[in-house]
Amino acid sequence: MFNIVIVEDEPIELESLVRIISQSVENAVIHEASTGKKAIQLIDQLDHIDMIFVDINIPLPNGNQVIEYLRKKTTDTKVIVTTANDDFDIVRSMYNLKVNDYLLKPVKKSILTDTIKKTLDVDEGDNEKSRALKQKVFSLIDECHYAPWHSLIFDMLNGACQVNGADENKRKAIGDFLEIVSQYVAAQGEKLAPAQRKVAALIKDVNQYGITESRYFRVMTDLLTLSEVLFDYAFKSYTGNIDFIERAKFHIEKNILRNLTLDDVAAKSFVSSCYLSRAFKKITGIGFSNYIATRKITIAKSLLQFSDLKVNTIALELAWQDANYFCRIFKKETGMAPSDYRKIAIPEENASLA
Repeated sequence: MFNIVIVEDEPIELESLVRIISQSVENAVIHEASTGKKAIQLIDQLDHIDMIFVDINIPLPNGNQVIEYLRKKTTDTKVIVTTANDDFDIVRSMYNLKVNDYLLKPVKKSILTDTIKKTLDVDEGDNEKSRALKQKVFSLIDECHYAPWHSLIFDMLNGACQVNGADENKRKAIGDFLEIVSQYVAAQGEKLAPAQRKVAALIKDVNQYGITESRYFRVMTDLLTLSEVLFDYAFKSYTGNIDFIERAKFHIEKNILRNLTLDDVAAKSFVSSCYLSRAFKKITGIGFSNYIATRKITIAKSLLQFSDLKVNTIALELAWQDANYFCRIFKKETGMAPSDYRKIAIPEENASLA
């Protein structure tokens, strides 16, 4: 994701810049400032700014002063100056502030697009991947596909934790994913304002501290809690048909870290326990209890590989009060004990966690 700030006091120019930047950089988060004061506030608030567009003739502090303030904090941000003034002295002063480019208004769309892509080194392949991820995120939530959503969460989370052989793109992917979730939440307006604050805090937390084994469980539970809010919201506004089996699966995913009983799930699915039990096995090909065990064991495997939780603690967090029973279920599902799985999945120096 790219954090891009636009400092522009003309509404029409601002709207045009936002539109062109959004089209040029698929994975951009755009922040707007109509005055120099608001621009400086954004510079102080944001963890990083990849690019800033600054109109020189903005209300005080002016564009020059905004760039000077920015440069005192960082030299990494790409700076593009936009102005109707073609005075050479202004141009020269801008370059002394390490400005990357200087564009005269009105800026043609083609010139602005080329400048953005050149300055940010935008990869069209990355743009396409971001579009696909955004479509997937929005679609999974809107269509209430809870189980695939959880699978996506763990793909992103675990990819960011891969110590051996993980490239920087996988580490970056979790940030891109969270930014897209933030875009979805923001699009829903005030109804999801609390969720917006939660995802913003999570983005800041992950960007600042990363996802270490000591923090994996907390980040995971934060994501699952956020997901519960999103899917409750989506479920209430969903207009499609959801049969009782899908309702059952939805309730299972929503309460995946809690104790789940056939009676509870059947009640949420509006059928009797006996009927749900028989129909679940017939339609899905797997028994109700085995389905829940499989879903929980998938999470257990991630916790064993990427967190520092003890085996007994993992059992409790997944609502198995008896750690021995958890170990038996785990071995039945995977063919090995949890401690053996951990030894295979993580480096030897961490094997003491078992």
